[in-house]
Amino acid sequence: MARRLKDAGVMHSTTALSKRPFSTRRAGELLQSWREMVQPSSLPADAAAGLSVACVALPLNVALATAAGLPASVGLVSGVVAGIIGGLLSGSRYQVTGPEAALLPLAAAIVAAHGAAGLAIATVLAGAMQVALGLVRAGRFARLIPRPVVMGFTVGIGLLLLNTQLPRLFAVEDTHANAVALVLRRTWGEHVGWLGVAAGALTALAMVALPRVHKRIPAVLVGLTIGTVLMVSLGAGYDAVGALPRSLPMPTLPSFEGVHLAGLLPAAFGLALLASLGSLLATSSLDALTGARTHSDLDQDLIAQGLANIAAGVFGGFPVMGAIVRASASIQAGARTRAASVLHALWLFVAMALLAPLVARIPIAALTAILLVVGVRLLNLEGLVAMWNQSKSTLGVVLVTALGIAVFNVFAGIGAGLALASILYVRRHGALRLEVQRVTDASRLQPGLHVPPAEAPHTPEALDLMVARVDGPILFINHLKLYDLVDGPPWAKLVVIDLSRVPLVDAAGVATLQYLAEFLAVRGSHLALVKVPPHLETVLEPLTQHLLEKRMHGSLEGALLGAGLMRPAPLEEPVIHPAHAYGAVHGGGLTLEGQAR
Repeated sequence: MARRLKDAGVMHSTTALSKRPFSTRRAGELLQSWREMVQPSSLPADAAAGLSVACVALPLNVALATAAGLPASVGLVSGVVAGIIGGLLSGSRYQVTGPEAALLPLAAAIVAAHGAAGLAIATVLAGAMQVALGLVRAGRFARLIPRPVVMGFTVGIGLLLLNTQLPRLFAVEDTHANAVALVLRRTWGEHVGWLGVAAGALTALAMVALPRVHKRIPAVLVGLTIGTVLMVSLGAGYDAVGALPRSLPMPTLPSFEGVHLAGLLPAAFGLALLASLGSLLATSSLDALTGARTHSDLDQDLIAQGLANIAAGVFGGFPVMGAIVRASASIQAGARTRAASVLHALWLFVAMALLAPLVARIPIAALTAILLVVGVRLLNLEGLVAMWNQSKSTLGVVLVTALGIAVFNVFAGIGAGLALASILYVRRHGALRLEVQRVTDASRLQPGLHVPPAEAPHTPEALDLMVARVDGPILFINHLKLYDLVDGPPWAKLVVIDLSRVPLVDAAGVATLQYLAEFLAVRGSHLALVKVPPHLETVLEPLTQHLLEKRMHGSLEGALLGAGLMRPAPLEEPVIHPAHAYGAVHGGGLTLEGQAR
């Protein structure tokens, strides 16, 4: 009994919680997760996980900032400030926020067009847009994006990284803007800094080989150390990170002076969409990675990432988003609460304060090698090969998305991928099948049209009828198939279309049905729609004025009666026996009397 009361109490509290306002429930969940951060049982594991993530994030933040044409300190400051805010407020307790490779192409383009101040303004504007998207609860729509488009997005970013970073590795980015130019022009060999290439190769080799020896080895840091030692010991002069501040700068609102705001707004909007999409996809992936019973709060994640971007812009930093690579590294390192994400940012601040002289000597070639390895991993070659063996059409969506991103831009690639995925879905699930029969005599009416035998004798001997049963949705991609019904001359006097198996009719389908009705009417024929599902009646209502008897019919027999092709069965008067008549009149009274007793 006590157990039952306890269960009832739990059920009551859960029900009460679900009835609380959305904002109140969100605040309660955040407070609960903040309390878990300071639990002595989980804090050591979170501190260790945060240190592991910081080892991955520090060189990557520096590499992304320098690749975009910004000082290395910008990447570190963004990682610290945004990492704390994102860690505290993210929709997933395991999410790690910071500069990400997916944002590099757009960030670099903004810096080239509007300068560092333009990027700071765009980052603040993008953050405000993300907060607005979270407040209107737009996060749920991220789950509707097809997985092949998501995979194409990551592959496209990998291609962009390879295309832009290879010239930097060879130190010929001033004369060769991308890897394509590097391949097409054969004049770059004399200007290559081969020592930097060697340092980058050693860094990349360490990143690839050391994790196979032991997963806990900080492969990126070891690789950077090897590359830096090589350049310092053998290189008379090389491009390095340079001097770094040992503290965070004072937050200031970005200056709009000299910035063309009208030209910057589209870039800020694109940055907001890209950062939102990447963060939401990363958070959704974390749910699958951790096997969470409940989905993370994607709307809360949008608000958190927006506030993190506003903070990064105020501190003059690089735009940020949720990073699936760092978050998965945190989980694998034993993270238990939000404290791991927050502590990773604090570890970055400690490194900036204590290790600034060492970080300043890291060669640019080694940082470029890190981005190249990240780019190759984003290509997911094993996944592409497996997809080739499983579904070539799905692989086509991935490649169209990726190539659109690499050749044009992120939004063109995603748009092309969504369009192709939609077409393939319609072709796969929207195939239109027609069962057509032309009937010219009554003897074929019953077996061909499934008319009950009792009504067949009342059908005229001479018929000119076409009956079509449609199976599948009538959409813009398949509606032309219905034109087969008016292939003539001669044309049937009555064309009956059975829509009982049609789940959907779009605007193109409605227009086609109207054309068929008008085409037949001009030639003295009629179109009848029968067995229309209830959910399609409103859509097809405008067609009724063009149909037989200006209405839709419930059955084939009704359409035949309306067209005069079937005579109604004669009504027969029922023969009632006198005894039955007496029982019909008096039976009710007897029953009631019996019930009264």
